[in-house]
Amino acid sequence: MKRFLLVLLLVLGVIACVGAQMVFYQNEATLLWDPVTTDAQGDPLLPTDVVEYEIYIYDYVEGVTDNQDIAQLTYVGTTTATELLIVFPYRTRWVAGGRCKVTDEGGNVDYSLMAWSDNAIDTGPDGPFLYVPLPRVPSLSGLRDSGM
Repeated sequence: MKRFLLVLLLVLGVIACVGAQMVFYQNEATLLWDPVTTDAQGDPLLPTDVVEYEIYIYDYVEGVTDNQDIAQLTYVGTTTATELLIVFPYRTRWVAGGRCKVTDEGGNVDYSLMAWSDNAIDTGPDGPFLYVPLPRVPSLSGLRDSGM
């Protein structure tokens, strides 16, 4: 039974990875998300609440053991907007994500769980995605045979 569950989890993991769309980037890309306007129970945030978004990335190839542990992630920035430009530190496949930070008028801070671009639950109608670098080397051109 344990072996069956392990195989099932591996198969589901491969399917989830294959299902992720690829977004090609040069050196940077802009991540967008929906604004947070309610708390976890669905109640509206108060007008005095300050909402900020912390954005992180991680190397999809190397992976992380816990994508909720910010110590394992690469910090991109914090913003009150619903988009942020990501400048990638090196060429690899990247997963992007973030969390919401709400500060109330008393200075108390609450954080949401991290949401990730490779998670179908966290993404929009187009589904999960990874940032993939454009090829660095141009294709060959002018191919011909020596006898022509």
